[in-house]
Amino acid sequence: MSLILFMIVGVIIGILINYFSDVLPVFRRIGRPVCKDCNQPFSIKDYLFSCRCSICGNKTSTRSTIVLISAIVICVLLQFFPLSILGFWETLPILVFLGVIMVIDIEHRVVLIQTSIFGFVLFFLYGIRLNDLLSTIFGALAGFLIMLIFYYLGLAFIKIAGKLRHQKIDEVAFGFGDVCLGTILGLLTGWPSIAGAFLISIFTFAAFSLVLFFALLLTKRYHAFSNTQPFTTFLILGAIVIFYL
Repeated sequence: MSLILFMIVGVIIGILINYFSDVLPVFRRIGRPVCKDCNQPFSIKDYLFSCRCSICGNKTSTRSTIVLISAIVICVLLQFFPLSILGFWETLPILVFLGVIMVIDIEHRVVLIQTSIFGFVLFFLYGIRLNDLLSTIFGALAGFLIMLIFYYLGLAFIKIAGKLRHQKIDEVAFGFGDVCLGTILGLLTGWPSIAGAFLISIFTFAAFSLVLFFALLLTKRYHAFSNTQPFTTFLILGAIVIFYL
């Protein structure tokens, strides 16, 4: 019965992540999800069950299924591998928040100010729960400063590369949303754990980028500055892994 319960919870978590990921980038607030083709609101039945717009027949994205399955798997695993001292139910708000941040950034390349504000409050409370007050504050400060350095280094790199190529480059290596998320994750992990989380993030990001580079090169689909990957996913991965080391 416990396995069935965790799977049901996983379905609910997946639905919440999909819902917030669908409405927040469009409305910047809670609202009814709309079809990406005809902009008509989904009914509850269409959105949750038929997964198809009743007006134009357009299906919901494949991402919805991936998120749903991932949420179920993660919820089942959490009963065997709890996150630090947190219980299963305490971990769920973290799972929803980080899932929403990750999906929105992958699809829209943005970390919303609305989710960032909520994250500051939520992860400050979790930081106090997991660490002491000073560790939480210093973790946030370190996360902010480290990511701010990467942010300006990224801007300088893009500027120099643009001059060398004699063209304007719109892609950015690190956005200011990454700075906000680095600060939020610093609240959660505390100091000095946030430093280790960043190291994991950087190494995994570099390894993934290298593999992607060679894959695109071999398939002749590589174009400079057009295949940048969102760093947010790797920041979140680093923060999670650090709890299990």
